[in-house]
Amino acid sequence: MLEEIRRSLNQFTAAERKVAETILTNPQATVGWSIGDAARFAKVSEPSIIRFCRRLGFEGFPDFRIRFAQALAVSNRDAREEPAPSEDPIREAILANCARAIASIEDLRMDIDTGAVERALAILKQARRIDVYGHGGSGFLAAEAQHRLAFLGLASVAYSDPALQMVSALALRPGDCVFALSFSGVTTHLLPNLELARNAGAGVVTLCPSDSAIAQMADVNIAVNAYRSSTAVDFLPNERVSMYVMLDALMSLLNAHMRPAPTVEPSRGSAADG
Repeated sequence: MLEEIRRSLNQFTAAERKVAETILTNPQATVGWSIGDAARFAKVSEPSIIRFCRRLGFEGFPDFRIRFAQALAVSNRDAREEPAPSEDPIREAILANCARAIASIEDLRMDIDTGAVERALAILKQARRIDVYGHGGSGFLAAEAQHRLAFLGLASVAYSDPALQMVSALALRPGDCVFALSFSGVTTHLLPNLELARNAGAGVVTLCPSDSAIAQMADVNIAVNAYRSSTAVDFLPNERVSMYVMLDALMSLLNAHMRPAPTVEPSRGSAADG
């Protein structure tokens, strides 16, 4: 059932998606929640919880919770089965990382919003300058984005330090653009700097989870919903690869938009023949 919810993410309303993300993040806890608990943790109303359950074909939250608990029990039992001993643990570890990366890209396919991408491309293409903001792991991707934009001939600078982002935001003006990247969508250092950029009249394009705090600061957000809150100690989670894939696609499309349209020359003798 977790996989069914994950596949349906892009079909939910904004409130339903909050419910889905909360359940995907806390599957074990969900089975013990009341409908009030679910509404409180997802920060939505109880009717939104009911609509979410009905969207999945259940009568209400009690029915959903029972079926969800059964599905989770089967999943946990399968996970506890003793795996066959591996003769090559290094290969197994690499394959496990590959599997998580592939799953995040499959999730990305469900997040594609061509309208949002078109609006983002229009802002980036017309911007006088593009300042790219990222923090932590997303700071590395911000540097990559700045390299790609420079290759396309667009004036751009990447900032991963919050203090420098603030200085940058204060220097922006109408016609400029901030391109902000956040894997989690809740990077607190970015929020005040994005507000400064908006107050300066700059356009704001973000690459982060839907309906996140950072997405709500944007003129246009390109959704990447691979993030799941976790206690894992991975420095850069495998799921972050989905951000690289979306950035690749965005830069490819931007390059195509900036390329002059080919001119069509009239065929020889067409005027004389007429």
